[in-house]
Amino acid sequence: MKQRPPLQEPDKLWNLPYILILAVSTFSSFSFYMVATIMSKYLVSLGATIAFAGFVVGMFSITSLVCRPFCGLMADRLNNIWLLIISNLLMSAGLIGFALSANMPSMILFRILNGVGFSINGTVQIALVVHFIPKSRLGEGIGYMGISQLIGSACAPAVGLEIAEILGMTATFIAAAGLTLLAAFILLFLRGLQPEKSGAKKAIRFNDIIDCKALPFTLPYSTFSFTNGIINGYLVMFADEHGIGKISIYFTLYAVAVFAVRPFSGKIMDKKGLRYTVFPGMVVCAVSLYLLGMSSTLWMILATGILRALGQGAAQPSLQAGCINRVGRDRSGVATSTYFLGGDIGQGIGPMVGGFLLARIVGLAGYQVLFGLCGTLMLAAMVYFYFFCKKEGIR
Repeated sequence: MKQRPPLQEPDKLWNLPYILILAVSTFSSFSFYMVATIMSKYLVSLGATIAFAGFVVGMFSITSLVCRPFCGLMADRLNNIWLLIISNLLMSAGLIGFALSANMPSMILFRILNGVGFSINGTVQIALVVHFIPKSRLGEGIGYMGISQLIGSACAPAVGLEIAEILGMTATFIAAAGLTLLAAFILLFLRGLQPEKSGAKKAIRFNDIIDCKALPFTLPYSTFSFTNGIINGYLVMFADEHGIGKISIYFTLYAVAVFAVRPFSGKIMDKKGLRYTVFPGMVVCAVSLYLLGMSSTLWMILATGILRALGQGAAQPSLQAGCINRVGRDRSGVATSTYFLGGDIGQGIGPMVGGFLLARIVGLAGYQVLFGLCGTLMLAAMVYFYFFCKKEGIR
């Protein structure tokens, strides 16, 4: 059997495979966020209790946490194109099953199916796309991948709600499934561009599931995810304590600010090194969290959101690019899965810690302590990462 020649490193960023994977990432992200806002409401409308609805929604995060380490192993050993196609088909099957079934046990099954597909999708996308990004522009290229996902988080909830209001919630699930099917179809055009693997390995080692070289990058990333979980879970309640309305503007402005800063931060990281983006970004983000705890008006809260977006938008893609550079492109799958594992843990633990603190420190004081804790954890992670970079000579 004739072997395909190994892929050559592209000489420009905006090549056709990169653009197609960018489109796949956008459609997959859009599909996820279209249904995220109506999932609980849909289950309750079918007769489920709020507790059961919360359990089913939470199954997604649990599934992601369990699957994530094995996603990197698959990405490094199997055909990434077909893995992405299968993952999009799994997501589609889960969404269609969710729309057509009213049986609660089957709802759990379809939610898990969708979660498995999404977990594979996110890891394999990055593992695949790095082979179509010039090494000198890795930070910028990954930054644009983040923007494609940001488009979904910023725009898709409104689209999903609009479809639900006009055609019903079932139609939203079907439309979201259509996007994942479209992503799978686009991937068929990349079938002949599978990156060369280093060779088949029979034994599976711990290092094939979690790469210890990636863990120093995972820690600071997990603090961003921890903070995201806190903000998403408790910002509205914080605004209610102050009697502030229209707080949803915060999330829109945040998305716009991240969208604006990511391409520039990627270019700075590629030219000067990740220390020029990660450390300033983490400091800015920490300051924004301290200020958020002291905010009492809408404009003050919005200003801290923009500040947080600038910090996180600068630091996060640089951390991911640095992680892949350190582990190596041939192990980009396990590097990405280890990196995202920190995000899964942080996103899951954040709301739990927030609920624990707010139950014991009532009123605005509880929120000030909570946001202050996030800022302190951010600075502590930054100090750790600074000494790590100094020790390893990472610029």
